[in-house]
Amino acid sequence: MSSIEGMKNNIDEKSNEIADLKNYFSDIVPENYTVRIQYNSLNNIDLFVYEPIGDSTKREQFFGQWDVDIDNYIETPQTEYEKNYGGKTKSLELVKNKLNWNRETFSNLYDKLEKANCIGISNRNPVEIEYGFSGMALLSFSVFDENLTAEQQEEYSDDCMSMFYKENIVLNYGSGATGSLCTPEFKRKK
Repeated sequence: MSSIEGMKNNIDEKSNEIADLKNYFSDIVPENYTVRIQYNSLNNIDLFVYEPIGDSTKREQFFGQWDVDIDNYIETPQTEYEKNYGGKTKSLELVKNKLNWNRETFSNLYDKLEKANCIGISNRNPVEIEYGFSGMALLSFSVFDENLTAEQQEEYSDDCMSMFYKENIVLNYGSGATGSLCTPEFKRKK
């Protein structure tokens, strides 16, 4: 069970490892692709990959699977629902080819997440790093490329699901399927 206070301490204590993780992920994800990966264990991941649509800045889901066994993945035919909402393919091999990833890439990423004491990462803008779960809620933090201005600090502090922490870091609270959508810990004292 993770906590917001634990996430703050982790950010402070593992700042070098977090920077290394962010840089590594930036290097391994091809330009114009968006990848969200969460490790349930070394061999089991949740993986979502979005690829560019032609020459536009828009992306479409290429692959989206929960509980992917990296070493023993068995591709099954897509259902009609999956064709509409699960991406273009269920082929992990095709995903690895598109991303130019291999087993070593997955292992190296896992090691870097472990060193940063985190479970997942997405290269959205800004990069979002998943710290852990508090009950059903996912605790994560966004890492911007530059320190946030006073206006941005206010913009990213909503008294509910996001809170400016420091410099270029914003804490996120992703409510689970049940319970409050907000965390009282993000309520600012006025």
